Amino acid sequence: MRHLNFKLFLLLFFMIFGAVADDSSLMPSDIMRIKQRGELIVAMYYDDVPLFCERASNQQLKGIDIEIAQDIAEKLNVKLVLNREARTFDEVAQIIAQGKADVGISSLSDTLDRAMMVRFTVPYWSLRQALLINRLKLSAYKDHPDFNQIERLLNQNGIQIGVLKGSSYVDFAAKIFPLAGVVSYDSVAEGIENTKKAKVLAFLYDEVEVMNWSKQHPEDSLFLKSEFIKKSEDTLAMAVNWRDTHLLAWLNLYIQHAKNNFISELNAKYSNIQ
Repeated sequence: MRHLNFKLFLLLFFMIFGAVADDSSLMPSDIMRIKQRGELIVAMYYDDVPLFCERASNQQLKGIDIEIAQDIAEKLNVKLVLNREARTFDEVAQIIAQGKADVGISSLSDTLDRAMMVRFTVPYWSLRQALLINRLKLSAYKDHPDFNQIERLLNQNGIQIGVLKGSSYVDFAAKIFPLAGVVSYDSVAEGIENTKKAKVLAFLYDEVEVMNWSKQHPEDSLFLKSEFIKKSEDTLAMAVNWRDTHLLAWLNLYIQHAKNNFISELNAKYSNIQ
């Protein structure tokens, strides 16, 4: 009887743990890689990006992308690890293409150029594109027939527009203002400072950065005015290596499930842009 009980025990043991092993073995290699490592490596831009990733007063990271990354790692039942080597947003995509991280979550615009080396999820966020314009330099065009049509006014030879180097706004500026010259700057602060000094007529970036700058530097309203671009928006998506097709499908499903609850809650929590 004791021998029989031991056999039953072994049978139950292999039925239970064998089933777990079988379930695990059914996982595709891209998900299995993350599960076996016990870590989800997320690539993010090195510097603060207000609302999406920034240091709180206690030096802890907070923001929309941070909370989304934490939630994804929790749902995969692994630890979150951040790779913040990228010095430009283009480098975030490059890190993913090189296999140094599993997913890029970094207010990353899903541009066609980046999509040549990585796969993008469906967008999880969208932003309006905005301009900070030098008031004095703009006044020189007060008699121009397109003075009240800012997008048409800026799209002409001789106009120069500043953008952040290595960001999607290099391409956006060339697309929206094909006749104007585009000047790339190493930082947003440098680009805005050169706009104040009238070295360029305007600086193009997303609404969050433009509105945050205006709030943090109210004195700049004497020199700069803000305008929103009406014809296009900046859609943000997650990036994965082109080989990681199942991870891409899993993240798309995650976004679909999260959009009406978790992501909506993040929008209410962080975003004061109406």
